[in-house]
Amino acid sequence: MQLEGTIKSVTFHSPDSGFSVFRVNVEGERAPVVVTGTFPDLRAGETLKMEGEWGNHPKYGKQFKCTGFEIVAPKNNNITEYLASGLFKGIGQKTAEAIVKVFGEDTADILDNHPDLFRKAKIKGFTAKKVENFLAAWQLNRRSRETMLFLGNHGIAGSVARRLWNQYAEDTIAKITENPYILCEEVWGIGFLKADEIAMKVGIAKDSPVRLQAAIMYVLQESSFSEGHVYLPKNILLEKTIRNLRIPMEDDDAINALLEQFETLCRVERIRRVDDDCFYPPLFRAEQSIADSIRYRLQANALPTKGFERDLISWEHNHKFAFDPIQRQAIEMALAHRVSIITGGPGTGKTTILKGILHLAQKMDESVFLAAPTGRAAKRMGDLCGIPARTIHRMLEMDPITGKFSFNAENQLHCDLLIVDEFSMVDTLLAAALLAAIPYRTRIVFVGDADQLPSVGPGNVLNDLIRCPGIPTTRLMHIFRQSGDNDIAEKAAKINQGILPSPIEGPNFHFIPFEEPEQAKAILAGLLATGIRSKISIDQKTELQILTPMRKGPLGVFELNTYLQGLMNPGIPRHSIRGVAWSDGDRVMQIKNNYDKNVFNGDVGIIFKVAKDSEKVTIFYDDKTVEYEGDEVDQLTLAYASTIHKSQGSEYPAVIVILDSSHYMMLQRNLVYTAITRAKGHVWILSAPE
Repeated sequence: MQLEGTIKSVTFHSPDSGFSVFRVNVEGERAPVVVTGTFPDLRAGETLKMEGEWGNHPKYGKQFKCTGFEIVAPKNNNITEYLASGLFKGIGQKTAEAIVKVFGEDTADILDNHPDLFRKAKIKGFTAKKVENFLAAWQLNRRSRETMLFLGNHGIAGSVARRLWNQYAEDTIAKITENPYILCEEVWGIGFLKADEIAMKVGIAKDSPVRLQAAIMYVLQESSFSEGHVYLPKNILLEKTIRNLRIPMEDDDAINALLEQFETLCRVERIRRVDDDCFYPPLFRAEQSIADSIRYRLQANALPTKGFERDLISWEHNHKFAFDPIQRQAIEMALAHRVSIITGGPGTGKTTILKGILHLAQKMDESVFLAAPTGRAAKRMGDLCGIPARTIHRMLEMDPITGKFSFNAENQLHCDLLIVDEFSMVDTLLAAALLAAIPYRTRIVFVGDADQLPSVGPGNVLNDLIRCPGIPTTRLMHIFRQSGDNDIAEKAAKINQGILPSPIEGPNFHFIPFEEPEQAKAILAGLLATGIRSKISIDQKTELQILTPMRKGPLGVFELNTYLQGLMNPGIPRHSIRGVAWSDGDRVMQIKNNYDKNVFNGDVGIIFKVAKDSEKVTIFYDDKTVEYEGDEVDQLTLAYASTIHKSQGSEYPAVIVILDSSHYMMLQRNLVYTAITRAKGHVWILSAPE
């Protein structure tokens, strides 16, 4: 069935999936029609020709379910609404009416095909510069809509479609038609199967070398940047590729063709092969660079540490504290060697050791840099150590446009001592960049908990370095911090060893079982209402963090954040921007590094003001206020709940960890351990039965 109408209002639009709900004016219908389907980011005034069928939603009533559509030029009165929809900067209702008054129902045709007539017209409020800006915006929006329609017809919508437009602009359609596999090689969010589906539509042959090479490279890159592997054995790489291509094992010709393209990729070094291990070249070079740097640093002679004992005793006397022998060993190693490692769980004294190292470095009048992989970890490190700390990216001065670091092997940072905290979060590429930018004379101390989750990116650098026998490493096992009989660190250590604490309930460690997701939500509501404040006095919006392993599902981050928004920020008007309902006072998280705004992936703030009309959101962070407008809002997500991975490098006074039975497939011991150790005051574990 076909339906044509003009969008009256956008009720909902998901920036990720493209799923939308519109109210559409249709000729012959007394009231606007509710239309649902997958669309690009459309505005009021857009006219659509749609294919679909009528349905009846049990809650929302009669709806038209759109399965295909095309965008047509707005006509008559609709053009006024379209021009004033906010798509064109500086064009409000009065200006839109003035334009249509001059050109009438020919307005869209004039703007599309006869822009010189528009330039010659006398329209109130239009200067020559404003005319040119408006015409440029009209043409850009026209081409953008054509591209979005092309992408939508190939099943690509929402934030992925916008990323393609931002990356390739007017060349998007030509590039995808020429080689659809750039979608899985260069654009995050599109897998090989989707690119392959488009390739079949534009006529790429199944045995095309382009297709076979793209399939191999996709598996190799996916294993690195989604699964964290630095390399894949040849047999695993080819087995996964054969599955993706759906090649029958008995089809010798197809498998031989694939093997031929594999050898071609190795020959031209798009794959670096060491025996039967296959590396994505940037990761191969990064691993080699790390190994060379560490090897060279280990060849340096130990530095004299004479006299440090006297200064440490003085520090102990002033602070009424005595270092443990293993802590003294860690301090001496940091002074004596070009590279050393301090590893241990919460409460084992890592911060105390750092204070001792910094005291001695200051006594020797040394220059010291402190760094951590995330903004939250850097802030916590600086607060604990008493001197400023920076993120590694900011210390190396990353160019937000090129993605390259200003400090590198040719332009190195200069300091006597570098201490990097939360090093378990540092992946192979970042570790290589860091080591390249630090001179060999500088002493480097890597600090981290080897039992936590490894980096989200490729590699497991901290654990690999710990396994190197030549690197001086201090393993801290004894838990010192037990103020107020806090049992979190002790119980976390037992869980990490595979031992169920007995009793599991303690003064600061709480365990609550549940059967179904709805019961878990009810328990969560009870904790927020009275349970938490009976144990600890905190601001729940800023000092409590709910953690869950997964993003999707009934107890995943997406659903929990919507549920928690109603509990923790009730009665506040919601404003839909980019498909998300925002409210003043919402807790939000930055999910992408933004060097222009000086906010980074994982930074958490509170919405100060939502301005729906201008699609502007103002966020208050710890030390600054930041404005987001238009597409920038996509860098934000609600943060009442967060994944455990996102919580790395942070500590909170109180943490609630939710472990649903559907999560058990990914519940490794280090994941649970990482979640528990985010809490420094109280932790509640809500767990479903296995």
